[in-house]
Amino acid sequence: MTASNRHFVQVTGENFTVNGEEILFRGFNLGTWMNLEHFLIGLPGTDTLIKRTFEEVYGKERTADFFDRFLMEYMNEKDFEFLKKIGVNHLRLPFNYKYFIDDQNPGVYKNDGFKYIDHIVALCEKYEIYAILELHSVPGGQNPDWHCDTYSGLPLFWEYGALRDTVIGLWGHIAQYYKNQPWIAAYDIVNEPSLVTNAEVFNDFYRKVLAEIRKYDREHIIFIEGNAFTTDFSMLDPVDDPQVAYEFHFYPFVKDPAVLTHEMSRERRKKIFAEEFHSLLNIREKYKRPLWCGELGLVFEKEDIHFQMEIIEDMLDLCEQNNVSWALWLYKDANVMGIVYPKIETPWRQLTEEIKLVWNQHKEQEKGEALVDYMAETYFKPISKEERYPLQFRMRTIMQAICVEQNLKPYLQKRSWEAMSKLPESFRWENCGHWSELEELIEKYTKA
Repeated sequence: MTASNRHFVQVTGENFTVNGEEILFRGFNLGTWMNLEHFLIGLPGTDTLIKRTFEEVYGKERTADFFDRFLMEYMNEKDFEFLKKIGVNHLRLPFNYKYFIDDQNPGVYKNDGFKYIDHIVALCEKYEIYAILELHSVPGGQNPDWHCDTYSGLPLFWEYGALRDTVIGLWGHIAQYYKNQPWIAAYDIVNEPSLVTNAEVFNDFYRKVLAEIRKYDREHIIFIEGNAFTTDFSMLDPVDDPQVAYEFHFYPFVKDPAVLTHEMSRERRKKIFAEEFHSLLNIREKYKRPLWCGELGLVFEKEDIHFQMEIIEDMLDLCEQNNVSWALWLYKDANVMGIVYPKIETPWRQLTEEIKLVWNQHKEQEKGEALVDYMAETYFKPISKEERYPLQFRMRTIMQAICVEQNLKPYLQKRSWEAMSKLPESFRWENCGHWSELEELIEKYTKA
C-alpha cells in the first residue's frame, strides 16, 4: 500500500489502529542523533556545549559540516534493512528545538531540522516503518537534566509563558509541514517533563499546543507525557481530542538499583517490575486511551549481556502482556545502550575510549550530589535526599561546563581537522557491530 492511499494510524478506544486493524508499536528511539546526549555519544557536555566547543576549536563552518555529516551518516539504507529484518515497525525521532528556532530571533523558523527528519522519514516510508516525532529539548528546559540541553539545571520552560508560546508555534509549523505524511504516526509534544509544580500551566500548555496543531492537522495522533519524567499524570486533565494518546517511560532501576544486581532473584525482580508497571497502567484506566512506553532500556556490557537480556525481556514481557506499545532506548550510540554501535577500531570509539579515562556520567552524578551535601554541611545544615534532588542538577550544569573545558576541548585540540572530519563515518552500518542477543529477543515479539 503506498503512502498516497494509506490511512493514518489512529486511536480507536484503547488501541492504535491502521485501516481498522489493531497495531502495537514495537521499535526503537533514534536517541543522541538530533539531540546529543553526553554519555551515549561519549563526549562530556550538553548538545549546545559540545557543538560550541567544536566551533571554538574548528570554527563555525567546519563544525556545521561535521554535524551535517554526522546526522546524514548516522542512518542509511543498511540500518533500515536491519530494522525491517528484525520486524521493527516504528522509530521515535527525538530532536532539539534549536534545529527550528533561533533563540535570538524566535519569531522566524529555521528549517534545518526538516532536512534531517525528511531523510529518516523517506527511509521509513520506503521500508514501511512509522516515525514518531518527539521534541526532546525545549527553550529553558522542560526538566532539570542534561538531556534537555539545559544550562541551569532548572525546568524554566514551565516558569515562562513566552517560552511555551514559542514551542506551541513550532508544533503548528511542524504540523503544517507534515500534515499529509501518513508514515509519521504521531507527534510526541515534549519529552519527560519534570519538577512541574503548576497544574494550571501544565494543562494550559497541552490544550494550546493541541489547538495549534489541529488548526492544520486533524489526522496525526498526539502523545501527552506526564510529570516526574513521564511517571506522574495526577496533574493532567483529560482532553476531548479523539486522537490523543498517552506515553510513559519505564526505567524501574532508577527507583530500585538493586534490580540490576545478580544477587536479586529473577522472580523478585519481575515482581518489582510488575508492581511499578501496573501502577503506570492506571494512566489507561484514567484516560481510556492507548498507552505507549516511549522509552525503556539498559546499559549493555559484553561480560553481562545474557543477564541484561533477561532484564530487557522482563520489561518487554510486561508491555506485551498488557497491550502496551514500546520503543527501546535506543537504536545506535557509542556502545552504551544501543543495539548498534561503532566498532572499537573506529575513530569515534578511539576518541571516546580515551575520554572515558577522565570522564563518565555516573561519576558526574555522584560528585554533583556529594558537592551539594558538602556545601550544605559546611555552610548550613545537612539536607534531606528530597532537598538535594533538584539541587544536584544545578550543580551538574557547572560540572558539565568544567568537564567540557578541561576534558573535551583539550582532546579536540590534539586532533587535526583532517582526522576529526572522518569521525562521522564511524556510524555507518559497515563500520558498526550490533548485539545479536537483543536482535534475537526482539524477534521473539515481532515474529511471534
